[in-house]
Amino acid sequence: MKIFCFLSIFFLIGLSFSQSKKEQIEQLTNRVDSLNQVLSTERSASSQKVSEFNAIISSLESKISTLNATISNLNLELQASKSDASSKQAELNSKQQEITNLEAQVKQKTDSLALVLAELEKLKPAPKPVVTNNTNTNNTNQNAQTSQTRGYKSVKIGTQIWMTENLNVERFRNGDLIPQAKTNEEWEKAGKEGKPAWCYYENDPKNGAKYGKLYNWYAVNDPRGLAPTGWHVPTNHELKMLENYLGDDAVKKMKSATGWNSWDENVTCLNCESWNQEYRRKTACHVCKDTRVFGKKTNSGNGTNSSGFSGLSGGYCSHEGKFKEMGYNGHWWSSSDFSTRSAFSRELFHDFRERYEETPKCFGFSVRCVKD
Repeated sequence: MKIFCFLSIFFLIGLSFSQSKKEQIEQLTNRVDSLNQVLSTERSASSQKVSEFNAIISSLESKISTLNATISNLNLELQASKSDASSKQAELNSKQQEITNLEAQVKQKTDSLALVLAELEKLKPAPKPVVTNNTNTNNTNQNAQTSQTRGYKSVKIGTQIWMTENLNVERFRNGDLIPQAKTNEEWEKAGKEGKPAWCYYENDPKNGAKYGKLYNWYAVNDPRGLAPTGWHVPTNHELKMLENYLGDDAVKKMKSATGWNSWDENVTCLNCESWNQEYRRKTACHVCKDTRVFGKKTNSGNGTNSSGFSGLSGGYCSHEGKFKEMGYNGHWWSSSDFSTRSAFSRELFHDFRERYEETPKCFGFSVRCVKD
């Protein structure tokens, strides 16, 4: 009986243990199934994402392919443009060279013509100033400028006839007085207001007898007319025509034979003049002490006046009414406007330099007239 009870108990325990294992196995199986289901779901989702990524990659590859094709086309167009630009540049260079050659030929012909004219000039007798009568018999205005009733000394230079003296009138052609500035303040005021004015150099009438009057450009450009009847203030082009006709040494030919200050220049040391830099570094010149200068040479500032123009060194008046450069330089207005504040002028210097310049209209320059 005891054995039976023991076996029964053992059987029940074994049965209970078997049932517990079975439940565990079922639970594990269920868990495995659940995991397999999750894994399957994840695999399906991953497969879908991979498919989406592949579609995106395929689209990007297609766009990249299109862009590469576009880049290739653009490179081909760029190469074609460069080739066309190179061709046009070569054509432009050829034209530029052709122009340069033509300009060189023109200069050569111009220089040859100048030499011929210079030789012809040498064969001509020295020009003699002549007096031309410019009396206006029809002018009944008693207030007309007195200089219109006298003759003007003039000389023919090329195709032009020039006065041989600076203008010295105090009335416009219609008889109106040109305001005289007797002080620095009056001169400066006229310039600021853009009104015509004249003055003597240093406000001294004695200078006017030799050098004429100094006029601002507003007097030159006044519609009432500054130049006497039959004459006009030259344009910048007419002044250049004069210089071109005179050719080489035009400044010397235009300047008067007296009245110009002398000027000094350094005399080059003849002992070391031909030395090169290397030899000069090694050897000191005992003559000039390596200054390359051996004294000074004084040169006359006077011209030859072979043209008969009789250019004077009358100086000028600045915008402030200050007088400068008499004896050194001569300045003449042209009638050519440059800007609202400046006009073209012509300068001759005592050291035989020359210059065409745009000068403030408020400056006081001499005026030399040319025949109509």
